[in-house]
Amino acid sequence: MNLTFLCAAPHVTIYFDSWNNWLYVEWAGALTLPAVQYACLEVAQCFVKHAYPRVLNSNAQVTSMPWDVAPWLARHFCPGLRAAGIEQLAWVHAPDVRGYSMVAQVVQHLPELNIGLFADIEQATSWLQKTNPAYETGGTMLPRPLAEETLLARTVGHFKQYLADLGVSADAAAHA
Repeated sequence: MNLTFLCAAPHVTIYFDSWNNWLYVEWAGALTLPAVQYACLEVAQCFVKHAYPRVLNSNAQVTSMPWDVAPWLARHFCPGLRAAGIEQLAWVHAPDVRGYSMVAQVVQHLPELNIGLFADIEQATSWLQKTNPAYETGGTMLPRPLAEETLLARTVGHFKQYLADLGVSADAAAHA
């Protein structure tokens, strides 16, 4: 991987992998619902100017996650993944059985996406590299057409306001 740092929030760091031409989202630590909500806003903002059809999402370093995260992701965040332009998602679940169970619960709500669920980064990387040979290695971030960028920016703005109404902020995420 050849990672370019894009942004970070409590418990998540987001990179563009120019070698594989995908977004790499790395989660870590003991997650809470506010931390996940705020981190999802950061992830969403990455998609406004650039399209990332392929995403490697890793929960390999997640140590705990409450049960209320999965239903929230399924209902409020993941339905927008397709609108953001995601076509393929390799999802590495947390190492425990509960981590797998929670990710599987979310994934069942995303039948329109090509999703692979994996126990480790190596399997996920291998699968994602094989899923769409049209994407060559050594790529660049794909600019989003202005009309799509405007619509997505408006959608992310609504999402940001929704989280603000819930009282979710960087401080709340860091201290939750």
